[in-house]
Amino acid sequence: MACTTDDRDFTIKVATIRDAFGRLFPDREALAARTGWSMSSINTIDVYAGSDISYSFATLATLTNEAANWFGDVRVVPSGSYPLAERCPLLVLGSARHR
Repeated sequence: MACTTDDRDFTIKVATIRDAFGRLFPDREALAARTGWSMSSINTIDVYAGSDISYSFATLATLTNEAANWFGDVRVVPSGSYPLAERCPLLVLGSARHR
């Protein structure tokens, strides 16, 4: 998400994410040793190699503002107490506006 572009869609090609990961962590074995992560977990990033798929990581403000155009009730609620849950809130939408 930190690598997204500044365009209005906040998009990034997943291959670019993999490339950035490779630049940041060129020695994957050292990364595994430092973090305790398994090599199989670290190597899952390789599924992005050569992909044309893009992800969009819009800001919470962008999402809620857009949703407010379509729904009368827009709320953001916590998703749980697991590690990093504060970074994964739920966007709750209710009372759809009919257009």
